[in-house]
Order: sequence, then C-alpha cells, then structure tokens
Amino acid sequence: MFAIPSPAPKGLASSALRIIAALAMLISTVPAANSAEPLIGVYGENSMQHVLDFEKWLGRKVDVILCTVDFHKWENYRYADWLSQTVYGARGDRRLVYDVPIIIQDTSYAEAKTGSYDEHWKCLAESILSNNAGEYEIVIRPSHEMNGEWFAWGVGGSKQAMIPDFIASWQRFHGVFRGVKGGERFRFSFSTSEGASDPRPMWPGDEYVDIVGHDVYWKPKAMGGEGWEEGDAKLAWDKRVNDGYNEWGVGGMLKFAQQKGKPFQIDEWGTWGPDSAVFVQGMAEFLKANNVRSHTYWNSNSGYPGELTQREKEWPAPTKAFKAAFGAVAKP
Repeated sequence: MFAIPSPAPKGLASSALRIIAALAMLISTVPAANSAEPLIGVYGENSMQHVLDFEKWLGRKVDVILCTVDFHKWENYRYADWLSQTVYGARGDRRLVYDVPIIIQDTSYAEAKTGSYDEHWKCLAESILSNNAGEYEIVIRPSHEMNGEWFAWGVGGSKQAMIPDFIASWQRFHGVFRGVKGGERFRFSFSTSEGASDPRPMWPGDEYVDIVGHDVYWKPKAMGGEGWEEGDAKLAWDKRVNDGYNEWGVGGMLKFAQQKGKPFQIDEWGTWGPDSAVFVQGMAEFLKANNVRSHTYWNSNSGYPGELTQREKEWPAPTKAFKAAFGAVAKP
C-alpha cells in the first residue's frame, strides 16, 4: 500500500491519488509471466471449411489461420484478395498469418536485393493491409524454412552460397512492407525448420525480425520418416528440446530467440502415427513452460500427412492427447 504524507496541500493530494490510482490499474492489468495460454492456429490447405471442420473436431475456435501465398506466378502472388476475401472472408475475428516467399519460382535473390521485385512486394503488402481492417499486428513469414533447399526460396544445403543475397533481400523486403501506409502493423517471423542447415548464419539482423519461429514435425522411421529421425516418439521429442539432433532444434531455437530478445513461437507442427501421444504431450508442456507466443498445427495431408480430424479411430491416443491439451476440455 502507498500512503500520502499528511498534512498535504489539496492539489498535491489530489495529484498523488490520481497517480496511485493509475499505478494500481497498471499493476492489475499486467499478466503473470506464464499465465497466458499460447495462441492456437491451424493450417487447413487454404480452405475455410477445413478450418471450420478442425474447430468442430477440437471443440473450440482457433486464434489464427496460416495461409500460403502463391509462388508460381507474380500475378497470383501480387493480389491476395482471393485469399483474404474469397477463401477466408468469413473468418470473423480469426487472424491470418501469411507465408510470403521473398522470391518465387524462376527468380533470384541476386535480383531481389537490387529492387527488381519491389513493386510485387508493395502490391502484396497493400493487398494484405486492405483485407485486414483494424490496428492489430499482422504476422508475415518471409521465405519460411529458408534453411532448407526444398523450396524455390531456400538457401540451405547446396544453396548456402546464396545466404548474403538472401539477407540483403530480406532487409529490402522488410523495408518495402514497412514502407507502405499501415506497414508498421507487420511483424516478421524468422521461421526456420528442423532437419536442415543451421539457420543462424541466415539471420538478417535484429532490427529486421520481430519473432523467431520454428517448424517441427515427427514421423517415425518405420512409417517413412527421415533417415536421421528416431522411431520412438519420446526419444524424438527429447532430442529436439535437448539439442540431441543439432543446436537449432526446438530447444536451440528457443535459446536463440531468448538471446535475441525476441518472442518464440512454433509456426508449424505436426505428428504422425498411433504412438505419437507422448510427442503431443511434450509439445503441450513445452509451450506452457516456455511462454511460447503461439503454435499452429498442420491439419493437412498436403506435404506432410498430419491431419488429425479424420483419424480418431486410427490414432486414438494422439487424437485424445491433442484434444486434452488444446481443445475445449483443456479450458478452465
């Protein structure tokens, strides 16, 4: 409790009381360090119906929807109206997170860094803003999973000589997006992937990144998982958080985010198989223990077969674990 010295002039006492009241209100509205539940998102193949099906299955609304911008043609890339309006026009207060390649198929970072694609970036930035009325933050994932080499925009593996051009292009892209009217709303996620090259040398600079994100998937070897992957879900999760695979797994990228003073989030994650409940539980515990900003589940069989909504009979344990951790039954 604060006490006002007595006696005190009337004006001073009145001012002090106002200050105390303001401080009390501020203190009452500051959340506890780990009290907030991470935002939950879903990728549903650029389909609002797929999102609604996931929500019905889970028993709650999601906070965010991950959507992907076309990377085959500039004319499809430039105009995101179809994505924001036609596909997700009925999203209500759910917020869109955009995967935005800095370059697309048959283009290059060498050209991007010189300004060759500025107009395409500017047009897309304006389109996104025009379809997200309000003042809330809009998360962009520029060239997500850039530390791999499976996408046209990747600079991992055999493409690492392109890293300097990638960094210069990211910085220019950032300037274009922030430079449009309303561009201060954009937040940029440095969204990396496991099982690829070390992403830390690809960091474009603290002032060009707002969030550190990471993509995490598990598929056991026996069911076609990567050659480096563990077949046991518990061991696979433990290695990810304890740098058992490499220093840029889940645990490593969390440390990296903390060193940079940036929020950390799981931009994509998925699990596979009837024995993956422990992986789901490990993720749930990790999210809460580390004050992770958000997580987005890959409820799709496109690219990675992680869809859970159709697998309750096939995978009873992990689907039950997912609902228990993140569904309506998990809410107080």
